[in-house]
Amino acid sequence: MTMKRPIALWFLLLWMIVLAIGGLYGGITMLIDPSGRLLQMADVLHSLPVPNYILPGVFLLSVMGLVPLILVYALLARPGWQWLEASLPRTKYYWAWIGIFVLVGILAIWLITEGVLIGFRWAIQYVTAINGVLILLSALLPSVRKFYRR
Repeated sequence: MTMKRPIALWFLLLWMIVLAIGGLYGGITMLIDPSGRLLQMADVLHSLPVPNYILPGVFLLSVMGLVPLILVYALLARPGWQWLEASLPRTKYYWAWIGIFVLVGILAIWLITEGVLIGFRWAIQYVTAINGVLILLSALLPSVRKFYRR
């Protein structure tokens, strides 16, 4: 017998998709215009340890854009990726559920670093921080935890 997906899971997936959209948008925009003018961030480039927005763009596109989409797929489909399962430590929870916490941790480090280097001046920074908290809280709900427990 398979367990029905809890309603809380759909909220988690929604927040993950919102994160992915932001990561894809920011990453693609930074790669299209590495000067930062398109995002109105050219004036803070001098505060960063990079000469342009190419590396931050690649990071946003891949880690904050594609990784959440891969996790959403895995949380829904639970693919039997033996190569991935074999490379990870065995836990009592499905790997993609654990991946959410790794992703939220990386997001927290990204936002803290961003805050230290350029401050919190744009609304999207607050939206992303709140979204990260919503992802974390949704993943920790008992119904979601139970659903991904092995």
